[in-house]
Amino acid sequence: MHPVGYIVLQHSVRLDRPVQAYERWLARIPAVYRSAVLNEPGENDTSIINDPHCLALLKHYRSLMPLAQEARKPMFQLKPADGAIGAHFQAVQHAYRDFNALARDIIERTEIQVS
Repeated sequence: MHPVGYIVLQHSVRLDRPVQAYERWLARIPAVYRSAVLNEPGENDTSIINDPHCLALLKHYRSLMPLAQEARKPMFQLKPADGAIGAHFQAVQHAYRDFNALARDIIERTEIQVS
């Protein structure tokens, strides 16, 4: 079995960027992934944005989680009948786009045949 990459769950954002303490953790991930998972030398100058091993930087979608739990369905399948209205419905659309892109990337990297 060969790892295809890693996913980073984005922490709370301030002014459209991660808070400083979390940013330091993010900066360490590419080198640690290479050394601890792939047994390769880790380069400290690679960022998550430029790292080919980073599958996705997913938003936390914190506001959708309670709706999804109550509706017993994935966040990206919530409908207005589930309470996803207004800004929540836009977040559902963004979640669908993000998870769809992630799924397609995993399919491509693993060479799974989709009918």
